[in-house]
Amino acid sequence: MSEGISKPLYNRIREYIAELILKGKLAPDTKIQSERDFSEEMGVSRMTVRRAITELVNEGLLERRHGSGTYVAKPKVTYESREMVNYIQAMQACNIATASQLLEFDEMVASLRLAELLGIEIGNPLYRVSVLRFANRIPVVLERGFFPCARWPKLEEWDLEKTSTYDLLTSVYQIKPSQISQTVEAVVAADTVAQQLRVEEGFPLLMLSRIIYGGENNQPIVFSQDFLRGDYARIHTDIKLQEIAPQIG
Repeated sequence: MSEGISKPLYNRIREYIAELILKGKLAPDTKIQSERDFSEEMGVSRMTVRRAITELVNEGLLERRHGSGTYVAKPKVTYESREMVNYIQAMQACNIATASQLLEFDEMVASLRLAELLGIEIGNPLYRVSVLRFANRIPVVLERGFFPCARWPKLEEWDLEKTSTYDLLTSVYQIKPSQISQTVEAVVAADTVAQQLRVEEGFPLLMLSRIIYGGENNQPIVFSQDFLRGDYARIHTDIKLQEIAPQIG
């Protein structure tokens, strides 16, 4: 609280509480002190504390529960449907502290289904990668990707925890994606996914299946299946009405 003396007092209090949340010192669903307790502890008026807390509520870091108090909000991320190829960027845009953990990195041979999806021969080598993404220290997204080794040479040399697939594709491999095909469906967590996402079996999830196309021949570059915790995610879509053809019945 000693830094930023020139800032308004309520703003310094807001930043102080926000820092506790973003560093994980106040976990989601934790009830914070009352306005009176904050006021007495910091030697400021309750009105100043109330304004700081209101700002944090408006930012989505806190939530008020009628008759109960004020709690640290779950870090629900609004993903734009056309931008769901970079979860790290989406979280950071919401002022959410991010972290990642590489769970799996190995080679496998393409099954019939994966060969068809990726436009390769059955038995061709693939990299199989699983990365767990955290929002404010809560595991919220499990990314599973299948990369044809011939199209992703030396993938093992890159830090897959700090870089998204999309950034690797465009910045490292210099491939411009030409098309992304993706579907979203509601599923429940099965055994392995539940264990990796650290939720109970049967927990509601959103599964996003995606193929990214690119290169000179507009070929499939990667197939991925991402599992998002349903209680930490929402998907937003803008639709331009002039793009919808009139239905003549």
